[in-house]
Amino acid sequence: MKLRLTFGNISPLKLFDYFSIEEKEDNNILDISKINISKESEKLLNKLISEHKKDFIVYSEEEIKMLFISPILYDISLRGNNVREWFERELSFEFDNIIISGKTDFMLASGTIVPEEPFFFIQEYKKSIPNGHPKWQLLSELLVTINKNGNKPILGSYNIRQYWHFLKLIKENDKYILFSSESYDSLKIDDLIIIYKNLQAVKSLYCKDKGNK
Repeated sequence: MKLRLTFGNISPLKLFDYFSIEEKEDNNILDISKINISKESEKLLNKLISEHKKDFIVYSEEEIKMLFISPILYDISLRGNNVREWFERELSFEFDNIIISGKTDFMLASGTIVPEEPFFFIQEYKKSIPNGHPKWQLLSELLVTINKNGNKPILGSYNIRQYWHFLKLIKENDKYILFSSESYDSLKIDDLIIIYKNLQAVKSLYCKDKGNK
């Protein structure tokens, strides 16, 4: 009988036992060199920091998501080309020895009624999950997706309180290479602009309608 694991109970030991994964640092996972931010959007980012910085330490994860992250995602609007945002959706894949499944926090994917081909994930830290660290939850989602998507590279981001990291997973034969960015502090405007531009770069990759530049 195959071992069944979920995104919520997965551990790094299990992942590295079942998969050959090499980790590398890369602060240029997404190309933001040509990404511009409008004055209105930069004003929004400064406002979010000003309004929430003092209370961030006492916010619940749901409050961070609704009060701080959601306005940013709404401003960017990750939609277009039959791609949109999906929340709390099921995802699974049956590997040779294990089955990994679970619900994703945030998934950018094609589809209209149900998500079809996922492209990008955001995983938030949840204190209630025993194994805790969102990096491993996100990595398990990326492993599932890269195999469902015919081994196409897959992107994601995880955050712990105000700190964000971006990840990219590629597959070479039976080996996986995980690229991880440095930590970006979303309560510092320069870092928040980088986070915003990375999310804009995701939009430019997957959400632009055909024919549009």
